[in-house]
Amino acid sequence: MTTSKTTGATAPELAYEWLKNTIITLPRDEEMFLSEAQVAASSGISRTPVREALLRLEAEGFIRRVPHKGAFIPALSDSDVEAIMQARRVVEEWSVTEVAPQPGLVPDRLRILLELQENDTDPVDFIAHDLEFHTAIIRAAGNPLMNNFYSSLRDRQMRMGIRIVMADETRKKQVLVEHRAIADAIAAGDPAAAVQAVREHLDTTLQSMKRPNI
Repeated sequence: MTTSKTTGATAPELAYEWLKNTIITLPRDEEMFLSEAQVAASSGISRTPVREALLRLEAEGFIRRVPHKGAFIPALSDSDVEAIMQARRVVEEWSVTEVAPQPGLVPDRLRILLELQENDTDPVDFIAHDLEFHTAIIRAAGNPLMNNFYSSLRDRQMRMGIRIVMADETRKKQVLVEHRAIADAIAAGDPAAAVQAVREHLDTTLQSMKRPNI
């Protein structure tokens, strides 16, 4: 994933985007230290906006700043992963119970995303479409607070998922099977089946993330 210098974007915004892309593509069990000078040289952005971006990322909990040096990106522990997955379960199970009784065009959107995901060869793109699949359901449920909360988990989920996709082709195929089960249950207007499909998907996802040597 590359950072494009979009017309009108400020230097701090560009630095923030560059750093965020670096963080979310770092496997969750790895850590990294980035100096301000290193980020400035790699991104082509001066050190002052880099420093502003680091302050923003620190406030969001993605890094730990070391004064006058740069930023430490910590690994995500199993307990971090479990906490995020517990939060996902609450939001996603509620969302499918709201959407399934009157799914409208949601199943069509989910099937489009499934087709895109099935054809993804890049791990970042695969996880991005994975997150959009779930977000489409949450958005359709119509609670903006739930949607905003789920969006706040997005970048951590991206980082958590990339390790699995890079190392386990079988899991990629299983994700598609599990997503189809969710989409089919919603299309059938069956909230109970949709909740069960979401629960099974999140359970197997959590176990995959905690599996050693992946």
